[in-house]
Amino acid sequence: MDLSILIVNYKNSATLPDCLESVYKTTQGLMFEVIVVDNDSGDEGLKTIQEKFPEIRWIQNNANLGFAKANNQAALASRGKALLFLNPDTQLTSNATKSMIAQLKHDSLTGVVGPKVLNPDGSLQYSCRTFPTVWTGLFNRYSLVSRFFPKNKHTTRYLMTDYDHEKSLEVDWVSGCCMMVPKSAFKKVGGFDEKYFLFNEDVDLCHTLKHYGYKTLYFPEAKIYHDITSSNGKVPHQVILKRHQGMSHYIKKHFIGNPILGALIHAMIAVRYFTQVVINFFR
Repeated sequence: MDLSILIVNYKNSATLPDCLESVYKTTQGLMFEVIVVDNDSGDEGLKTIQEKFPEIRWIQNNANLGFAKANNQAALASRGKALLFLNPDTQLTSNATKSMIAQLKHDSLTGVVGPKVLNPDGSLQYSCRTFPTVWTGLFNRYSLVSRFFPKNKHTTRYLMTDYDHEKSLEVDWVSGCCMMVPKSAFKKVGGFDEKYFLFNEDVDLCHTLKHYGYKTLYFPEAKIYHDITSSNGKVPHQVILKRHQGMSHYIKKHFIGNPILGALIHAMIAVRYFTQVVINFFR
């Protein structure tokens, strides 16, 4: 089988049908399967989707196991030579899937292929980045510094906003909203680190694959649409908490050797967490 398309669902029955429609429109001629893992979302809309797409394989969890662990479940059950991790709020465009598979076959050292990601209005999402540093929390996409001073050199470097995003480029990491990985490479590195509940597992996977000699490719020949709905409104407190716990785990795993520096960085992450909680409260 050429490809396994793996989708983790948590209360996404409103967007999932369009995502699945795009999958079936862009995979003609491929031997593929679709596996959806539902993280105990209690999503009543899934019944209609299951009836509409009876060929899909479903994994029903009795608890919300998180994004990384649910994707690992799906990967373990998969039969494809390549794995396409896909968010339910995305839509593939024509030739996106086939071109990513062709790229993986073209270069055996490619561990991740990430497409060009567009907002619903066609504007660019900055989906390829440099690896985080201890300062990245101040200069990421949603930070106040980036919003008020978007052209500062640190934000520009991290988000790669000075790159035209029209040419293929080897990058540090790409967004997990859509990434294709050879199953052999995914197995070699042990899959996603399940200590990440939500967020940061994509950058960690690319970092680990690089350690094993694989490269990550930003590949704009393939295009998808991604509707980020949670970034502009109030989000559950647990989401904010899990994001910052993931930051701490990433820094501890990949960077910290000095305990004093480590304590300082984790204190900065804690300050950022409490700041985000306050901002979220007043949204």
